[in-house]
Amino acid sequence: MLLVHARTLDPLSRAVRLALGEKRAVFHVREALPFEADAGLLAVAPDGMTPVLVDDSWGHGATISEALAIFEYLEDLLPTPPLLPGGPLERAAVRAMTIRAIRTLGPIVDNVVHEKARKALARGGAPDTAILRQATLAATQTLDQIGRAAEAEGWIGGKKLSIADMVAAAHFSVLDYLDAVSWSSAPAGKDWYARLKQRPAFRPLLGDLLAGLSPPPHYGDLDF
Repeated sequence: MLLVHARTLDPLSRAVRLALGEKRAVFHVREALPFEADAGLLAVAPDGMTPVLVDDSWGHGATISEALAIFEYLEDLLPTPPLLPGGPLERAAVRAMTIRAIRTLGPIVDNVVHEKARKALARGGAPDTAILRQATLAATQTLDQIGRAAEAEGWIGGKKLSIADMVAAAHFSVLDYLDAVSWSSAPAGKDWYARLKQRPAFRPLLGDLLAGLSPPPHYGDLDF
């Protein structure tokens, strides 16, 4: 059995779920507490960070932490369909694109989650609108760049769907949940995201709901 310890608003948790879905794996998700220590998670990950994959297929409960390590493990465990290309240069390019997506989009998501989710759930005051405006602008600019890359190649890491798409789309799905993307300002990026959103692996994410914080109506709409 594969078990993923995840958090709803953690983009890398979402990316791992997407990868497992694309590989048609049977897996379960254990939702950790969103912004506080979680005993079940701490039992397998002392740092309390998600995602964590527990593979009990052989009865010894192998634990893999860190999203990039999980992706590599899944490629070895479930090689079909591949989410990394076959050639060494192509694989290196996808890995670089994946790291770039995390480095670029991660801080944007962190700021939006803090302002619109953490503050709301902790009753920590009103969100800082200046931070949110800057985050939305940065997200939209990145979405436009991704859309242009996808228009040229088909997907952002090349001609085939890859981990890079999973990771970038997972970040945008969190931003979309918090209504922090101007989709109309980046039509090519919107088209790329719509193609991912319509894939069966994406559907469970569209059903995610964080108690006390509902997404906007368009979040679950495939024709948004």
